[in-house]
Parts: sequence; structure tokens; C-alpha cells
Amino acid sequence: MKLVVVGTGQGGSNIADEFVALGHWVWANRRVRIFTGSESDPISRGVFAINLGAGDLYGLENIPQTDDHTILLGSTDEFRGRGAGKVNADGAEQARRDSRKIVATIRDYGDVYSADAILVIATTAGGTGSGSIGVIVDLLKEEFKKPVYAMLVLPFENQYDEPDSVINTATCLKKVLENSKSDAVFLVDNQKFARKQESMGLNYATINRKIADSFLDILCVGEETDRRYIGEVLDANDVIRILKGPTVIGVSHAAIPEARRPKSLLERIRGGNDRTQKHFSVSKAQVERAQNVVTQAFSELSLDCEYVDDGKTLYDAQHVLGLFSGPANEATEEIVEMMDNTFSEMVPGAGRRKGTYPGRTSDTISVTAIVANIGEGKAMDRIEWFYREAANMMNTSRDRREGRGKRWEDISKLSDMLPNL
Repeated sequence: MKLVVVGTGQGGSNIADEFVALGHWVWANRRVRIFTGSESDPISRGVFAINLGAGDLYGLENIPQTDDHTILLGSTDEFRGRGAGKVNADGAEQARRDSRKIVATIRDYGDVYSADAILVIATTAGGTGSGSIGVIVDLLKEEFKKPVYAMLVLPFENQYDEPDSVINTATCLKKVLENSKSDAVFLVDNQKFARKQESMGLNYATINRKIADSFLDILCVGEETDRRYIGEVLDANDVIRILKGPTVIGVSHAAIPEARRPKSLLERIRGGNDRTQKHFSVSKAQVERAQNVVTQAFSELSLDCEYVDDGKTLYDAQHVLGLFSGPANEATEEIVEMMDNTFSEMVPGAGRRKGTYPGRTSDTISVTAIVANIGEGKAMDRIEWFYREAANMMNTSRDRREGRGKRWEDISKLSDMLPNL
């Protein structure tokens, strides 16, 4: 699945920058291209960063700091490249003013015609990204008539008492989830992947890398041309068909015990004909290990969205997709059937798609799970909390502002008795 990736605002651009690092790794290690462009093009051809703050663009390491891939908004008006100052209404307005610049740059330099979809990324608590992402999604959907997905990264819990962060998040969620033309919205919880003992800088870097890595196998599998690594096919259309509404993604890994790992060519030559390495059946331990990874993938979803019914943890969604990756001798029909049965139990009533990606790893197995068009559960509760809390904060802020104004008005009346200098 080939993407055009657009990061907007500081947080969104940094995540897009991490996607480019992922693209370089994939090309170097798998000779697979996950962004648009030909083999002769730089990996970053299909990735862009948009911001009102010039300083934030200087910090990018992988997206070229040239006007064909970094788009500075508001460079000719009052913003002068200094950011939105956490006022997301300014971010939205500036994206509208510079709409031609945004569309023209992506159209002229992104090879969008060869993309399967476009992914637009922003964090919700800031100004530029929070305000502009809904506008950019609509612009790109209207211009290119391709699937356009948004990715919204929710703030850390220590920002939940900041009115600007909460109100920006709520208004961003309302715009993108309810009033934009996005085909699906990936929701990511910063707090879920934070490590309290680490610095904020290291936390941001780790989280950004984890977000990008979640898409590794799901982007690669449909672009494989080497028959050794093609299993039960899960191509771009399979992914596109299930991506609707609020969506979460998660990946889990497990090491394979030494005795179960495939032998190298030299080991097979020295060891003779080892029938146990070629037998189709799998052991009970092998299936149980895979099932643990499938279940763990739900625990690693980018935003908790489960609910509990009669003591069972379940998920309410329209679709669920699973991709099993590992050595070829691990990606068996029995394991695929187990994965499908587990999805059926955990996401009752959902449409299910599954696939395998055999042979790309020799010492681990992993499962990528995508749960699309989620409904009842913790994710909906979280969104409701932001809406309600933002409304309360706006009312409180208005009351305090009016109180301050009334107090200054009373004081000013006393000053009328004083001479003017």
C-alpha cells in the first residue's frame, strides 16, 4: 500500500518525519517502497510537512527542508513564520488562505496519482496542526478523489487541565470526526505509550517511532513482489475497504524459541534432512504463542476502545483486520484460523479480514490489528469527556473574563475623580 503522508503542525510533522525514517529502513532491508515515487526517486518524495512555525520545520531530519516538501504557511502576513500560538482557529484560517499553495505543492511533487491513499497527521492540543488538519483533509479529498485518512494524536494526561489543550482537542475532534471528508480517522493516545521515567524529548521520539512502526507490515505486505514473502494476500484494497470512521491500530511481537527458528542453509546442509523443519503441522505451544500475540495486539491498540460485557472484554466495531507476520513455517493455516476465531470472539459481529506475511523475520512473530469504525467503549467515552470538559472550560473562562471586566470597570469609575496627566 503506497501512501502520500502529510504532517501538519509540529507534532504531525515530526511523526511524518519518522515515517520517512521507516521508509528508508524498509527500502534498505526489504527493497519495498511504501511511499509514492519510482525506485530512482528519494524515499521522501511522497512525504510533506506543513507548519506556521519556521523553527519547527528546521528540526526535521528526514523530510527535505526545501519548498517542494516543507510548506511554511503565513509567511507573508502577520504570522511571519512564528506559529499559531496554540490558537487553532488561526491554524484553520491560514490553511484556507494558503490552500492553493498546499494543493499545488503536493500535486506537483508528490506523485499522488500512484498513491493508494493519503494520510494527514496532526496532534490535537496545539494550534497549527489541530486547526489545519480538517481543512487539509477536505482540500486533498476534493482535489485528488482518493481515500484520505486523518491521524489525530491526543494529548498527555498532564495537559488535561490546560484549557487551550482540551478545547483545541475537542474542536479538532469535532471538525475531523464529524465535519470533514476523511474516509477514516486513526486515533492515537500519547499517554498510552509514555514512559514516566523518561524525558519529554525522548518520550516524543519513542512515541513517534512507535506510531510509524505500527504501519510497517501493513504497508509492506501489499507491495511485495518476491514470491518468498507472499502469503495469504492482504492488499491495499482489503485495507481501504475496511477503513471507515474512528479507527485504531496495534502491533504485538513475540520471540520464537531457539528450537523453533528456521535453520540457515548451512545448518540444513550440515544437519541433513530434518523433517521437523518441513512438517506442515504446528505444536500446541506454537498456536498458544501466536494466540497470545493476537490478544496482546488488542492491548497495544493506539487508543483503548474496549468495553466489558458480562465479565468479558469486547470491542464494538464495524470491521477488524489482522496481519500475521513471521517465519514461513509459523504462518500456517491453523494459526490463521485461530486468528480469525479470536477476532470473531473479541469483535462480535464485525466484518473480518486476515492475511499473512511470511518469511520477512526469522526470530519473531507479530500481529498487526486494525479495528475500524469503532463504537461503544473507552474511546467513545474519552471523546465524550473532551467535548464535555471543553464546554465546561469555555463557560468557566467566559465567566472569569466577564468577572475581570466588571472588576476593572468598577475600578475605572474611581479613577474618574483623578486628574489626567
